[in-house]
Amino acid sequence: MRAQSDFATGFNGNINFPNGKFTEYFGTGYGGDAHFLYLFGNSSIFSLSVGYNKFNLDLDAFNAKANELGLDATFDVESSFSTIPILIGVKWYFLKQKNQSAYIMIEAGFYSYSFTLTGTAEANASGNSELVTLPEIDEDGTETMLRVSAGYIFFIQKHWFLDFSVNYNVLTNAFTVDVPADPEDAQEISGTAQTLNYLSASAGVNYRF
Repeated sequence: MRAQSDFATGFNGNINFPNGKFTEYFGTGYGGDAHFLYLFGNSSIFSLSVGYNKFNLDLDAFNAKANELGLDATFDVESSFSTIPILIGVKWYFLKQKNQSAYIMIEAGFYSYSFTLTGTAEANASGNSELVTLPEIDEDGTETMLRVSAGYIFFIQKHWFLDFSVNYNVLTNAFTVDVPADPEDAQEISGTAQTLNYLSASAGVNYRF
C-alpha cells in the first residue's frame, strides 16, 4: 500500500458573522477557501490558502442607523463587500488521538476587496420629498489580514480527513458603507472604516497524498 506523503490539499466552506462596527450595516456572509498543506514534524503543518467571502448590506439596519443619526431620509440601496484572502500560516496539533485531533492555527497575509453600491435616497425637507439618485460606487484594493483558528480534524480514511474550525478574522482598512450626513453628498455614503473583524464557522475535507 502506498505510504502517505507530507503534502495535502483541500477546501472549506464557511459562514461569516460580522462583529462590532461591521454589524452596523452588513449581515451574515458566506464563502470558502482552497488550501495547500505541508506537514513538517509530528504536530505542525504549513498552510497556503486562497479564499472568497461576500457580505451584503442589511438595508433595514442601514436605515435604522440613519434614523438614529437624525437623518430625515429613507435609503433604497444595494451594496456588497467581497474579499479574496491569500494567507500563509502554521497549524499545531495537540491532544492527538488515533482518529482525531484538536489544533490551533495562525495565518497572515493579504486580502483583495471589492465594494459596490447603487441606489436612491428619498430625502424629506420642509414637508417636501425629493428622490436623490446616488452615483454608483465601485472600489477595490488590497490590505493586510490576520486569522486565528481553533479546530478539530477527524480521519475518515487513510488519505481523507474532515476539518471543522472556528476562526477570528481581522481586516485592516476595510472600505465599507457608512450613512452620509446629507443624502445629496453621495461620496459620504462610503469610506475607509476602521479595522473590521468577523467570526466564521468552517467545515471542509482534506486529502493527504
